Amino acid sequence: MVASKDIVFLFCLSLLTGSIGYGQCETWNDSPQKEQAENAHSNYRSALKMNDIDLAFAEWKKAYDIAPAADGMRDFHYMDGVKLYKEKFKKATDDATKNEIKQAIIRLYDECASCYEAQSIKLTSCSDAECYKQKAAQVRGRKAFDMYYELNSPYEPNLTAFEASLSAGPDQVEYIVFEPAANIIVYQYKNNKLDAQKARALHEKLVEAADANIEAGGQYKAYYESAKARMLAKFSEIESDIFDCDYFKSKLEPRYNESPDDPDMVKYVFNKLLQEGCDKDDPFLSKLKTEYEKYAAEENARIQAEFEANNPGVVANRLYREGDFEGALDKYALALEGEEDPDKRAQYYFNIASIEFRKLGRLQNARTNALKAAELRSGWGQPYLLIGDIYAKAAKSCGGDAWGQRIVILAALDKYLYARSIDGAVDEEANRKIGIYSSNKPSKDDAFMRGFKEGQEISTGCWIAERTILRVQ
Repeated sequence: MVASKDIVFLFCLSLLTGSIGYGQCETWNDSPQKEQAENAHSNYRSALKMNDIDLAFAEWKKAYDIAPAADGMRDFHYMDGVKLYKEKFKKATDDATKNEIKQAIIRLYDECASCYEAQSIKLTSCSDAECYKQKAAQVRGRKAFDMYYELNSPYEPNLTAFEASLSAGPDQVEYIVFEPAANIIVYQYKNNKLDAQKARALHEKLVEAADANIEAGGQYKAYYESAKARMLAKFSEIESDIFDCDYFKSKLEPRYNESPDDPDMVKYVFNKLLQEGCDKDDPFLSKLKTEYEKYAAEENARIQAEFEANNPGVVANRLYREGDFEGALDKYALALEGEEDPDKRAQYYFNIASIEFRKLGRLQNARTNALKAAELRSGWGQPYLLIGDIYAKAAKSCGGDAWGQRIVILAALDKYLYARSIDGAVDEEANRKIGIYSSNKPSKDDAFMRGFKEGQEISTGCWIAERTILRVQ
């Protein structure tokens, strides 16, 4: 069963929705019920201050029925009516009542706006029709705001209400309008209920209004700036669909001009404009491209220099590939100074030894560094294979006659055999080298003629100074 209080409310609501017409702007000034209207006005205003909504609504209804425009100098009966109906809306439980309240709120906003346009409500701050038109537009903006946030109105009439709020000119649009209007426009466009041309036109009006109020300054400037930022963030979801290159140039060129020396900004603006379909031959894009390539080259050079300073071993590898063997040796030496890891140090020494032997012919230095590499990494056969190659290369210059050269070859074979014995990974290479040089052992007759026996320890002499076991063919 419906409570008696609710019956009174619904009765009052029916009176309001059934008897009030648009543009009704009567005042109490010439009314025979002037005293009753003034008393009801005073009573409901007092009740509002006490937050007695039921009493305030009842007294407001009396005042409104007699004089919707009060004394013709204020919009209290319209705006306070909106406030009271919002309170009723919060408590309503059925859809029919909620819908009636929504319509009542919208009608109060519309009546208020119409009375301003008709100049039935006089304002000391307004001296011409344009001023009253602007005031009406503000009222319509607040209506649209409430339709979006409180009344959950359908988007199409809600957007119409927002459009009406833009009709009086950009400098009269309140900051509360921008974000909800953008939300609706973007939603309608994404759902094919609004075309790109209309979305673009509304965007331009909203931006113009925001900019006008920001430029005007005043106490609400920060609010307009914040509202504009949120609005544009929402529009960013569809701006690539509804705008062309010129729009993005007008949007991004000022940002570039604020930081023309910031390579990140140059890169962003250039790539964004390309992404939005701008011609790369456009003068502004050509300028950006030149600057970006300059910054990129400088940055790459800086990064490369920093990398090379921290990675001399990598630089050494590059210099080796480029044929700068002396430069590579210098970088490997620098790498050794800053490296503590034994395996990496071993590799650097081996690389140095390899360059000294194979590219520069510094055989003694090469052997010294190969031995350092072997000491740092146990069980590694490569340094000994390299020393074997060094000995084989040195046999002619260090061995003297044919006999001496063959003794040096025995020392080389010793290194190949040892490499194979400690490192299975070099078996194939070691066996190949052993096969090549085994035929260069001294002959048995030559050994006999020189007074040596197979199995006897013998010295290579020269700088090699190795002791080896005589093996003959």
